[in-house]
Amino acid sequence: MADASPSLAQLRAEIDEIDDALLTLLERRIAIGRRVAAAKGDASGPFLRPGREAQILRRLAARLGGSDLPVPVMERVWREILAANLARQVEPVTVVWAPAGAEALVDLAHDRGGVSTRVETVTGPAAALAAVAEGRATLAVLPTPELTAWRWWPTLLVDSPAKPRIVARLPLFGDLGPGAVAGVGVACQAPDPSGDDVTLWAVPGDLPEAVDRATGADGAALSLLAVDGWPDAGDLPAGAIMIGAYARTHSY
Repeated sequence: MADASPSLAQLRAEIDEIDDALLTLLERRIAIGRRVAAAKGDASGPFLRPGREAQILRRLAARLGGSDLPVPVMERVWREILAANLARQVEPVTVVWAPAGAEALVDLAHDRGGVSTRVETVTGPAAALAAVAEGRATLAVLPTPELTAWRWWPTLLVDSPAKPRIVARLPLFGDLGPGAVAGVGVACQAPDPSGDDVTLWAVPGDLPEAVDRATGADGAALSLLAVDGWPDAGDLPAGAIMIGAYARTHSY
């Protein structure tokens, strides 16, 4: 009885056919990305859509289920696609403040931006925030605010025409192992809702539910709250200031 199983040559031919189809689809997706950029019209941005990106990646991760394709591999591929689309609108630059003990933030920035993004390190949080405020960077990556060893979030309260805000959390997927450090992305634009988000508010007073506490410029106590969803400022204590929001981290 003849062996009906495909030969190695046949399997390789099938792989080549799939690769050709994938390339055609990728070219089509990038072309649509150019049309999206044209439809936006306003060349001043905002260019970053971290909430929309989170929606895309969550939907794809949910589809994988018991697939042989791991979620981190899928995310790596799509991050490159998303960054390539962004590069059609602006030259992506990410600056990173990675203090001692948080050096892994540089890798997180590279993972998020892919090969289309230039990643530069800076010596402090003020330099990172100035880079986005002055338009020299599209995104700044810093340690997540609840890591109190590197308390920098009160600098977001400075009254300025260009107000950096937290717009993303890195990484989007996965549980961080021991010693790992999460980061946030900061940009000069309003946060982009994903449908499952955490908002960050600086509120007057010393509140027990705060994830961190600091002293304001006037010497008064400030609390940092991480609130589920997008509450209205009227639902929070008087004087609350939203300093950002990000798509909630998911585990798969």
